Amino acid sequence: MADSAKFLETIKAGYTFKGESFKLGCAMLDGAVVTGADVLVPFKTLNRHGLIAGATGTGKTKTLQVLAEGLSDASIPVLMMDIKGDLSGIAAAGTVNDKITDRCQKLGVEFKPIGYPVELLTLSEQKGARLRATVSEFDPVLL
Repeated sequence: MADSAKFLETIKAGYTFKGESFKLGCAMLDGAVVTGADVLVPFKTLNRHGLIAGATGTGKTKTLQVLAEGLSDASIPVLMMDIKGDLSGIAAAGTVNDKITDRCQKLGVEFKPIGYPVELLTLSEQKGARLRATVSEFDPVLL
């Protein structure tokens, strides 16, 4: 039990920030969610470089979706490059199932299935708002 209390104290100390933030999730200890060990992300740090890496199925796409949704909820515009089309699903409201309900209870959050505003832009002939690239004799050539 002492390890759990120290873990919770460490997480709370490491994820306490000045200014606005949003809850990304909760820390886990020995495979179990620790109640109150909220992992918060301060909005002021999201204009910096970041890396989300991991093996297949570890939650990279879900992490990006949660970040985009949190920013959208705070009225902060988001631009995401979605080469494979994995992230566009945030435009449609999700559905409730037992796995989501269980996860939300563990995290202490309420799940409200909503769609988020999405505008698809494209350089190709695929569906989406067409982006036009023009080059004049005065424009630099980008390779």
